[in-house]
Amino acid sequence: MSDAVFSQADLAALKAADTARAYAERVLGAPKREGASWYFPCPFHAHARPKLRIDAAPDGAGLAVCKADGVQGDVFTLAAAVLGMDARRDFAACVREVAEKTGYTLRADAPGVSRKPARRGRAGMFNRITAAGTPRLGAQEGAERADAAPLAYLSADDEAAALEAVRRAAGNVEQMARHADALGLPLSALLVHTDIDDAAGLGLLGLDTAGRLLYVYTRMDGGRVRVLMVKRRNSPDEVAQGAPRFLCKGSKQALYGADAARGCGEVFITEGESDALAVRAAVWCFMDDWAHNSPDDFPQDDMPAVVAKPDAGTFRAAWADELRGKSVTLIQDADDAGQAGASKTAAVLRAAGVRRVHLWMPRGGAKDARAAFDLAHPCDLADDILMNRKEMAA
Repeated sequence: MSDAVFSQADLAALKAADTARAYAERVLGAPKREGASWYFPCPFHAHARPKLRIDAAPDGAGLAVCKADGVQGDVFTLAAAVLGMDARRDFAACVREVAEKTGYTLRADAPGVSRKPARRGRAGMFNRITAAGTPRLGAQEGAERADAAPLAYLSADDEAAALEAVRRAAGNVEQMARHADALGLPLSALLVHTDIDDAAGLGLLGLDTAGRLLYVYTRMDGGRVRVLMVKRRNSPDEVAQGAPRFLCKGSKQALYGADAARGCGEVFITEGESDALAVRAAVWCFMDDWAHNSPDDFPQDDMPAVVAKPDAGTFRAAWADELRGKSVTLIQDADDAGQAGASKTAAVLRAAGVRRVHLWMPRGGAKDARAAFDLAHPCDLADDILMNRKEMAA
C-alpha cells in the first residue's frame, strides 16, 4: 500500500460518474450503444463485444459494471484493471492514472486521506470461503526470482505463426465448435481465448492448418503479447496410432494464463489447459448467476484467477514466487499422479511463502475437472470446488 495521501475533494471529483466515463472513453475507446445503454470494452475479462457500462450511484459517483460477469468497482478499480495492478496496493498509482488521463490537476499528495477500502459484509458463499484471512499481497508479488532464468520466447517466425493460429481459430467458429463438443465445454469458453488483444493474459487457443487445437502460452512483455510455448492436442485417432497426446514447441516456463493471476488474491491452478477452460467457464457462470440473483451480496473483488500447469508434475519455484501472498487452490486429477503432483506443487508453494494452499479433486468417478463439468449445470463445478476443497496441511 502506498503511503501517498489525497484530499477527499480530489477523490470525490475523480470518482464522479462523468469523470469515470471520460476515463473509460480515454483508455477503452468510444462506447457502443445497446438498447438504452452505452457499453465500453471490458478490461476485467475478455468478451467478444463491449460489456462494461458506467452507472451513476445516488451520490453521483461512477460505478463500472460488466453486464456479462458482474465484476464492478469505482474508477480506481477500473484503472487497476487497465494497468494490471491491484486497486488496494497500487491505489496511489491508480489515482494518478485517472487524473492524468482525464486532465485533472491533483491539489496535493498530502495532507489528506489514504484509501484502505473496507470490505462490505457479504452473506454470499463465495465470500465466506475466500475473504476471511486472505494474506495481503507482498511487495514482491508478480516479481521474478532474482536467480531465475529469464523467459525465453519463441523465435519471431514461430511466435508469428502461433498468433496466426489464434486468428485462424477466431475465424473458424465451426471448427472451434467441434473442439468444444469434444471437450464437453460451451463454445464461448473456447472463443473467449481467441482474441489476441483482450485474452492474451488468459492464455490463447489456436488452430493449426490441419484444424487441430493449439494451446498458446503467452506473457505480456511491455504491452506486447509474447509466446513462450505452443501445445498441440492430437486427435484420438492419432493417439491410437502411437502419437503422444500433445506435441510442444518451446519449453515449460510459465503457467497457462499466468498473467491472469496478477492483482488477484485467489488463484485456482488446474492440472492442464482444458481443465482451466472448464473451471473458468464454471466460475464465470457462478459469478454471473450470483450477480443476477443476489446483486446486493455480490462481491466486487473476490473473483479467482484460473491458471494451468502444463502437466501434473511440473511446478517451478519462479511460478510460486509470483503467487506469494495469495490463496491457492490446486485442482488435480483424481489419480495417483494428481495426488503426487499436488504434494509436489504444495511443497514448492510453501517454500515460496504461500501460506494457504487448498486441494480439490473430483468425486463421483470423474477423472478431472473437465469431466466433472456439466454443460446442463455449468455453475455446479465452481460450487463443488468452493464447498469441497480441503486446506492442505503445512
